[in-house]
Amino acid sequence: MKEKLKKLMIESINSIQENDIYAFSIFLQDIDDDPLQPVIVFGYNTETQFEGSLNETDELEARWNYAFWLQNSKFVFGENDTAWIVEQWMKLHNFIDLSDDEIDEVVTPAFVKEIIEVVRDIHDEGIIKDKFGRELPILIHELEYYDEIAKQNREANGQYLPEGFVEFCMG
Repeated sequence: MKEKLKKLMIESINSIQENDIYAFSIFLQDIDDDPLQPVIVFGYNTETQFEGSLNETDELEARWNYAFWLQNSKFVFGENDTAWIVEQWMKLHNFIDLSDDEIDEVVTPAFVKEIIEVVRDIHDEGIIKDKFGRELPILIHELEYYDEIAKQNREANGQYLPEGFVEFCMG
């Protein structure tokens, strides 16, 4: 699963033509609120979009809240032709056989861990720097922002995570 996700991210990053991108987005959601059906939407935001959003909200919100971003999904992972990859990963880890309580406690953290490793690999391999001449954060998030989101992104992005995003997550 990690290799396929990484390949899709690299292809998407390399296909982007905009040059004022300041962050990438891995928006994570569960189909029908079912942790056994996680979906990733990969996109990005630009300084142009950020500046346009300042008419609607404050600077921190405009820069980091996904609601004000472009909503430009480069790909969706976990639906349609990639749903089977996630299903296989679930079976490989025996997540399907867990109780409802165990599913809530185990599946999402394990899925996020896989995403964190992919983001670190992309940074370690210099994929973004090769394309844009500088590193940019790849933000892993949901619709809500809280301490755990900040922690996951620190682990994934390391030195490339802007403190403004951490501040935004922490409220």
